[in-house]
Amino acid sequence: MKLHDLLESSEGYAVADSFALYQIATGHTSAASSVKSAVLAKDLHLVIPTVTFAVSCAMRTCWDEHCTKEHQFGTGSAVHSLFDRDGVEILELSPDDAVSAGKLYARCADQRIEGPEVLAACHASHLARVRGAPLLSTSRAGYCYPAAVGHPGRIWLI
Repeated sequence: MKLHDLLESSEGYAVADSFALYQIATGHTSAASSVKSAVLAKDLHLVIPTVTFAVSCAMRTCWDEHCTKEHQFGTGSAVHSLFDRDGVEILELSPDDAVSAGKLYARCADQRIEGPEVLAACHASHLARVRGAPLLSTSRAGYCYPAAVGHPGRIWLI
């Protein structure tokens, strides 16, 4: 992911799924650190569904099987501190949007792809589609986006 390309194509805002939010909050990768810096500099505005926020706060590790960093369990504090700044907004989906995200999750569950991260991905994916915003994710989260659910926009991997 090239931050410059993201900033040019995003109209100044993006939606992050729970894996991306975790990595941005903890500065886990260089790309995630670049996004965090852009958010802190107010060059990029992140819009996060409440479900995504909750799941990110509950994540205990980065889930990156190749990671060599030591992580503290419970990153809720890092995620929460990101929201104490301008440039990050927690958004509760409308009832209609929540139903649409739930339908995406039902399609995932039909394929036996389930769990809180998948539910959060469905909410983030739906919000990104509705807003016409880029969706930030990680390669590890790929299982959250099966072909049957898809995502009509571009998923930016950080």
